[in-house]
Amino acid sequence: MIKIGVVIPVYNAEKYLKKCIDSILAQSFQEFELTLVDDGSTDRSGKICDEYAEKYEKIKVIHNSHLGVSEARNRGVDENTGEYITFVDSDDWIEERYLEILYQLIIEFQADLVISSGIDIIEGRQTRKKKIKNEQTDVKSEVISKAEAYRRMLLVENNTMVVPWAKLYHRKLFQLFRYPSGEIYEDVNVIDRIIEGCEKIVYTSYVGYFYLKRKGSIIHGKMSDKHMVSIKNAERLWEFIKDYYPEIEDAAKLHYLRTCFGVLNRMLVDPGYQRECREMRKKIIEEERFLLFCSYADFLEWARAICLLIGIPWYRFVWKFYLWWTGNDSGTEIM
Repeated sequence: MIKIGVVIPVYNAEKYLKKCIDSILAQSFQEFELTLVDDGSTDRSGKICDEYAEKYEKIKVIHNSHLGVSEARNRGVDENTGEYITFVDSDDWIEERYLEILYQLIIEFQADLVISSGIDIIEGRQTRKKKIKNEQTDVKSEVISKAEAYRRMLLVENNTMVVPWAKLYHRKLFQLFRYPSGEIYEDVNVIDRIIEGCEKIVYTSYVGYFYLKRKGSIIHGKMSDKHMVSIKNAERLWEFIKDYYPEIEDAAKLHYLRTCFGVLNRMLVDPGYQRECREMRKKIIEEERFLLFCSYADFLEWARAICLLIGIPWYRFVWKFYLWWTGNDSGTEIM
């Protein structure tokens, strides 16, 4: 059996896809199989995938009709033969030792899951080289409890997130769940099944995954009812944590409220959701005291809670100013 299966869901990523694939082909660890799942792309992405598959035997291409990223992930796992599975998004890339280091850790600790971190790269901005330097001399890796795994991901500690990428999974975990079709932020819906299916989890401070935040994806991203489902998923996860890991309930509740803020930000730029926008404001304000006094909350939580209390027009103004000031208009989670 191939040691690592790399799965890349692809949809209209022709601008970024070659860099992504090349970073995988350049890995120091070469015992992998790469599955590219073209999810009905309307640009040259599908053709680019086929061109790589013709040149490299370890690359397999699957062409789907446009079924969504969840079905692309599911299909990629089904068709890949790797003993361990990792996901890379088609506009991201990985450091050349990424597979080697994660594989060494999962073997060394006999773990079911290795959780690492990623670095956000904002499209069009120059990133400080020392921030993404390849040589990391202070990397720490350790076995952590399920509660600690939840806590770190829910709080985005060291940029460790509830996302499919920047992790290495034992294949057996995918017998426990399927990514839900037609949802966005689908990882929130399955993270509890992943964690609960593990006997041993390893966390590493190694950073080898580079996540591209496309410029303008907040400002131009469309709000849809699927974003409302993400709130229900975050609320479900909060209820699960409250029942089984009450010691970290505040982390799950804060994650839920951050999801609410993220959806609110999308509503602000869509005139068709003004009523829902007011309802979301009311829902968040009801938790204002929690946001102001939660030990996990930071200055950003306090600031946006106060701005929202003053009113939506003020919140919208401060939010847009923040995006302009930071040069970051690529992620709804930031304000």
